[in-house]
Amino acid sequence: MTLRLTGAAHRAFTGRPPAPADPFLAKIYSDMAELYGTAFDQERFEHANRNTFTDMARGLLDALPPVTDPVGLIVVASAVPDFEPRVSAVSYLTDALPGTPQSFALSDQGDAAPYTALRLAGQYAAEGQADRVLVTVFDQTTVPANPGPPRQGTDARDGAAALLLSAEGPGAPTGVRQYGGLTPEDAHVLLREALPGGAATLLLGGGLDPERVAVPAGVTVERASAEFPCSGVWGLLADRLADFAEQRLPVFLADYVPQGTGEEKAGELSFCVVDFSAATA
Repeated sequence: MTLRLTGAAHRAFTGRPPAPADPFLAKIYSDMAELYGTAFDQERFEHANRNTFTDMARGLLDALPPVTDPVGLIVVASAVPDFEPRVSAVSYLTDALPGTPQSFALSDQGDAAPYTALRLAGQYAAEGQADRVLVTVFDQTTVPANPGPPRQGTDARDGAAALLLSAEGPGAPTGVRQYGGLTPEDAHVLLREALPGGAATLLLGGGLDPERVAVPAGVTVERASAEFPCSGVWGLLADRLADFAEQRLPVFLADYVPQGTGEEKAGELSFCVVDFSAATA
């Protein structure tokens, strides 16, 4: 059974709360840094955005159209865990949405996490375990136990996206494919071969170069902001949802997650098609 995209939302968050950082959290990350031989940067922690996944999930629900029908499954996807271990976005969303949904978080897959979340959600739907699904994706810049700066940059915002999907009814059908063990060149070739011959839009995430894809004529390419490496393409989809629905063309989303450095290192290509040309009213 194919999941159909029925709604989406995207929010960017700054913050930098005026209150001092929680001493309990500072102690946790100071001890963690010492344990792993790194340095805890108290000053950077004080000036970080400190938006928890739960804070951002609340903002996403405000941005989505009201969800009135029962939700069967909630998946929280991210490249890294929430910096605040005492609150759970999964628990918050489970309580905030109607129904008695199954719910879980998915991480440790880098920027491929949202694609895996969608693929797993599709399997739940195919087995009749979830006819309405919410997938949320989070980018968080607060990494106090890492001696290096956040990969988005020190002044980046936090970001989050939400996808509301249904196994029945209106919406654009979605499909996900993921391939591991690919060099960057292999990933670009495979993505090019997957693109249709006609008009479409390609939303590219990190690790992919539109010139190396050599997209066919008629395919429009948009790059996601480096500020949101995990949620970027999904944010573009949400921000342009009305336009894509009106154009009634397929929209492809793609990310490549390298495993190591250099052209010879293998990585994972994930791509998703949201086929607005096959959407029902």
